[in-house]
Amino acid sequence: MKRIIFLVVCAATVMLAGAGCKKGDTGPKGDTGQQGAQGPVGTPNVIYSSWFTPSLYIKDTVFGIWGLNYNKAAASITQQVLDSGTVLTFGKLEGYNSIIWPKGQVAQLPITVTYIIGPTQNDTWSALATVGNLHIRFVNDHNLYGNISTTHQFRYIIIPGGKPGARVAQLSYEEICRQYNIPE
Repeated sequence: MKRIIFLVVCAATVMLAGAGCKKGDTGPKGDTGQQGAQGPVGTPNVIYSSWFTPSLYIKDTVFGIWGLNYNKAAASITQQVLDSGTVLTFGKLEGYNSIIWPKGQVAQLPITVTYIIGPTQNDTWSALATVGNLHIRFVNDHNLYGNISTTHQFRYIIIPGGKPGARVAQLSYEEICRQYNIPE
């Protein structure tokens, strides 16, 4: 009986000691005498491209559907990244009328833009990452375009693997930039 009481007292002591823990001390003050803000948590291995503007799209036809394609060499997209990491592609579709797609708006591909010119139109932008390459593809569901504006911009962000179960793809572009300290 004394042993059980001893174990209960020890367990209670450990729990109370844990409940009284506090955060560590703050770091030293900077030259201004003010405590600096904590920087964002980041991953040193995150890679991001500059925004790029395709200068030429190559037309193809797959099962009667026209597509306009652009390939961007991307040496940072390796087999290891494809096997265990994440490649996110974002677009600023600056070639649209700002009523359809506001200037400066950023979204993750695939993007479908719906608008009315005669019948309702659907433009779909997609990206496919392969070793050493990022493939951007545009398709209009009515085969209306033989060429498109060369003012659309894209960028990719590579987040290497190593953290199972991460849900990076569910974050917004702004949240990803803040989390990984990427300039927008």
